[in-house]
Amino acid sequence: MMAFDEKLLYTVSETSRVRFTGIETETSRYDFGFVYTHQFMGKVLVVCMQTGQSALLDIHALEEPRQLYPMLGIALRDTDYVAEFLRLCLDESGQEQEQSPNSTLEKM
Repeated sequence: MMAFDEKLLYTVSETSRVRFTGIETETSRYDFGFVYTHQFMGKVLVVCMQTGQSALLDIHALEEPRQLYPMLGIALRDTDYVAEFLRLCLDESGQEQEQSPNSTLEKM
């Protein structure tokens, strides 16, 4: 049996807020999971359910929407639309951990 004590870099447990949201473009559907956590220097862990790809994103990562193509596997034709949607989702990370009834996404 291998001892991991010397090789374990870190273990952190926390209760995080997770949101699952789906959108459609003219030609595709995208389902995302968002993990809002205190880890990762304020970035949100975004998982694209269609591709299985994930990325740590903040608002600055969306300044060049075409980056979404390699990071999350978003079709190039959809990157601008999806980036705008992700901006709304990432704005949610700045709010309290509790879900707000006034949340922009909850109104959609």
